[in-house]
Amino acid sequence: MRCKFDTVAGIKTRYLHEGSGPTFLMVHGVGASGDMWFHNIDYCAEKFAVIAPDIVCHGFTAAVDFKGRTPQQAAVEHLNALMDHVGAKKYSVVGSSYGALLASLMYFTRPDRIDKLILVGSGSTFHPPEEQIKTLQGARANGSKAMENPTWEVCRQRLGNICYDPKTVVEEMLLPQMTSYAMPDRLPAYLATIEGMIKSVDSKEWRVYHRLDQIKANTLIITGREDIRSSWELTVAGHKKMPRAELKIYEKCGHLPMSEHADRFNRDVMEFLSR
Repeated sequence: MRCKFDTVAGIKTRYLHEGSGPTFLMVHGVGASGDMWFHNIDYCAEKFAVIAPDIVCHGFTAAVDFKGRTPQQAAVEHLNALMDHVGAKKYSVVGSSYGALLASLMYFTRPDRIDKLILVGSGSTFHPPEEQIKTLQGARANGSKAMENPTWEVCRQRLGNICYDPKTVVEEMLLPQMTSYAMPDRLPAYLATIEGMIKSVDSKEWRVYHRLDQIKANTLIITGREDIRSSWELTVAGHKKMPRAELKIYEKCGHLPMSEHADRFNRDVMEFLSR
């Protein structure tokens, strides 16, 4: 795996990358960074050109003024620009949590460019508005605590809180997370993102809950049975609305199946993409 900083649409952007072949974009969740895909990038790079960016206002990518836009609109515009920047004409996208909402919105903004979608543990995709507000409030409390006091142990606890087994927290994620959280603009950017998402839970354009049936791309949904941020029951209900989707529920798994069950996740993803 390699790391690169580029200016994308005027925004200083950090992304991890590796491999060659069809482009495979990995989009992390709110309060995280591209490092969350630590156990997945090199594995998938055996057959794909993997790009795992820090989305705007996260990790080591610059914060932006939303200027009346929803946070997800700003993030999707940046991700679309990144795909243009790296010269990807058609690509598959995996998104975790908030990243799955962004992946779905990328499909709606450029349906002809998206090959396949993989949606992982995503309340922002499958929860109705009132339920999603509760989820975002829980995420805000957990994330803010770590950003206000970014120590190694606090960052580990933040991730452990959303895993079925805290021992599965990826140690390699902790140093970049702690370092980025210490940046003075990260907490305000995080809070602005959460608040913007709460205000837009009824949006018809920048949410997908009400139009899951319109996602025509081949889609793999992966969720943990014990995910406190994404209800597996609501995910099952959403899956039934999608014409070309399949669902896998991981047992003894919380919000981060890509690291909690990395081997199975990697096999499932590669089998789906390689069909």
